[in-house]
Amino acid sequence: MALWRCWVAEPTKDQSSFLPPPRIRVISLALIQRPSDGGWLACYGNDTNKGREFYRPAGGGVEFGETSREAVCREMMEEFGAVVEPIRLWGTEENIFTYMGEVGHEVVFLWECRFVDESFYTLDEIIISDDHGVTAPVHWVQPDDLAARGIALYPDGLPAILKRKGR
Repeated sequence: MALWRCWVAEPTKDQSSFLPPPRIRVISLALIQRPSDGGWLACYGNDTNKGREFYRPAGGGVEFGETSREAVCREMMEEFGAVVEPIRLWGTEENIFTYMGEVGHEVVFLWECRFVDESFYTLDEIIISDDHGVTAPVHWVQPDDLAARGIALYPDGLPAILKRKGR
């Protein structure tokens, strides 16, 4: 998962011509709700530049030649070792943000999914690792509780989407 990756390093004068231009990243996220309490599966993050904690649903980049449905399944297998069943596409959002001082731009596919192995619903915390070995805790969160504590749930607008869908 590339949630905490910075896309462009600060170039030196002689390196600047070798850096790729900033790009729009296409990602696919899994919206998984725990049946017992209605919590949503979300990865914890912390932007230390802003001093701000946040959560974001699990998932990651869509690879060339891969559909967003295939990507969410692959990402959940890579990060959790779990098979998920995509139920339906809830929508696509555009997300422009700043993380760790770098501007990011994403097109986000939001897939309602369920774990095939229901034992995942009993875990209160899961530790995942990205391709670079960076670990992050994953919890079942309630959007209203996060908002009351001043903790964001990204992408922007996701809490409203979850409410609109009657959850």
